[in-house]
Amino acid sequence: MRLFIAIDIPQNIKEELSRLTTKLKKCDVDAKWVETQNLHLSFKFLGETSDDKVKDIKEILAAAGKQHKTLELNLEKFGFFPNEKSPRVFFVATDKEEELKKLYSCLEDKLKNLGFEKEDRFKSHITLARFRSLKNIEALKSEMETLTITGKFPANEITLFKSNLKPQGPVYEKIFSALLQDIEGR
Repeated sequence: MRLFIAIDIPQNIKEELSRLTTKLKKCDVDAKWVETQNLHLSFKFLGETSDDKVKDIKEILAAAGKQHKTLELNLEKFGFFPNEKSPRVFFVATDKEEELKKLYSCLEDKLKNLGFEKEDRFKSHITLARFRSLKNIEALKSEMETLTITGKFPANEITLFKSNLKPQGPVYEKIFSALLQDIEGR
């Protein structure tokens, strides 16, 4: 099965991002926009994974959850991967990059033992679109400047998702979620 690890985001934040992307879609860029229900804060794409590894992955997530605290995240700014001059992915970044990077590194170290390649390239982001070409990118950049990004949400669990590829696009299914420690550490 095709798996990835992410922080799911609340529905109100998904709707706020959908409101922003509706405005940006008017720029007519050549992109595949992420469906509202599929928005998430990406951690690690695991790819095709055998069923026998799922139990170990769940245990890794549960252990990491016990070692890291819930965070209150703020949406910050739009960005591009790999960069603004050669954009392939359009995203919105969050704050608390260093704290999230610690959680990411913890997961990477443990997942390496299961045979997953260690990447060491975490950037806190929520993917909004993937570009097919650079058509109307400058219009998108101009429109971005007119928009205000607001939104705060708790990152209180890490989730293992299954990505089911369908003709109409991917459908994400939660396989397992591990709670992070609450802010007071109870």
